[in-house]
Order: sequence, then C-alpha cells, then structure tokens
Amino acid sequence: MSLWHAIAALGQMRFCVFLNRFKIAFFVSALLCASPVLAQAAGNESGAAFTDSPDDLERATRCLSLAIAYEAGFEPVEGQQAVAEVILNRTRHPAYPKSVCGVVFQGSSRKTGCQFTFTCDGAMKRALPANILLNSRNIANRVLAANFTPHVGGATHYHADYVSPYWAPSLIRVGKIGAHIFYRAPGSADQPARYAGGNEPMITGLGNWATAPDPLTQNTIVKRVQIPQSIEKQETFAPWGLSARP
Repeated sequence: MSLWHAIAALGQMRFCVFLNRFKIAFFVSALLCASPVLAQAAGNESGAAFTDSPDDLERATRCLSLAIAYEAGFEPVEGQQAVAEVILNRTRHPAYPKSVCGVVFQGSSRKTGCQFTFTCDGAMKRALPANILLNSRNIANRVLAANFTPHVGGATHYHADYVSPYWAPSLIRVGKIGAHIFYRAPGSADQPARYAGGNEPMITGLGNWATAPDPLTQNTIVKRVQIPQSIEKQETFAPWGLSARP
C-alpha cells in the first residue's frame, strides 16, 4: 500500500469514528466508511490467510464455527460459507471489532443489541447435532485458510428471507443463498473475505480454546459465555445489527 493510501485510510477511519460517536445517520456512515481505500487498508492487501499464533487461530476457528452452526447450520454449504464471509468482512470494517470472536459475540451480554441472535437468545443452550458442528468446523477452517470461492464478496449484513429490516433498502443486495439475503454497504469493495489475523479474546464458557483443538462437542456449547468488556463497550452502528426484527 502506498503512503498516500495509508494517509487517506487513516483520515477516513478517524472520520468514521466521529460519525459513529455522534450517531450520524447510518446510511451516511455506510457510504463514507466502507470505501475500497479503507477496506484495503483494514484488510490484508496481499490476500494471505490467517497468520497469527496457533492459539488465536484456534479461538477464531471455534467462534466462527459456532456462528456458522447456529446461524446457518441447516443451510446449504454455500450459505454457511456466506455467513463466515460476512463475519470476516466485518473484522475489516472500522465499525466492528478486529477479531472473529469480537465480531461474533459483540453485544451478546446485553438484552438488546447483539449482532448475531444466537449469542443472546438462548440458542446455545440447545445442543446441535454432531455432524452440524463438524461441518461448520470444516467450513471455518477453509474460510480462515482462504481456501474457498467467494459467494458474497464485500457483504457485511444479512437477514432471513421472512423478515424485512428497515436498514435493508439502504444497502446493496449481493444475493440470496438458502433462507438468507446478503448485503454490502454502498461504496464498499466487492472483494473476497480475508482475515489477516488479530488478537482473539478469550471468551470463557466455551472450553480451553488454546489447548483444545479438537472439534466442538455438545459440552462446549451449553455453558454460559462471558464476554470481555473490551468487546461489550465497543461502539457499533446499532441499526445494522443482524438481530433486527421485522
């Protein structure tokens, strides 16, 4: 990345923080804060896959696996991968945490405001079939390793086809896979999801991720999860939440 692009991205990111802090209209934020320049600066320009420590990779894999399983476990494989793409795309957007686990569990300890409904509606108290968990793990591994063909390039949002969230008309529809409709922000780059690594938070209640690389089991998903305050306090564009009701 050139020096000019880096300076431009830094200035734009600061402006986005200003918009978010003072609750400027979210469609303005979507237009100005998801440009190709900023996406390139926040992402991995070389397109390389996850490069962090084994511990961070394992945590990211488990968080991504859970999201895939509970959000789209009974969807087609393409739909499951698309959910994973949305999560990785969010890690590169200035409005969201820079880690997979941070994105997945953002707002989950609040009564309202969770970004993915399974983290706050009690869904994790219900055990999923072992094959669903194993399949989601395999998809998470492929996506984090950048070993996949993108289906929803640039998408940061989706909703079930039986709801009509008010934010949907302000975004660009990318496509429909299974029961989910995917969107990206106006002006955002239609590029493959890539994750260049990040400091993944330890979210207790899901087992010892650092030393337990085995596939997820039922026992690891029925416990109460505890979210680090650094994730809970992070500002976000609330109207964009994936938990929006009709």
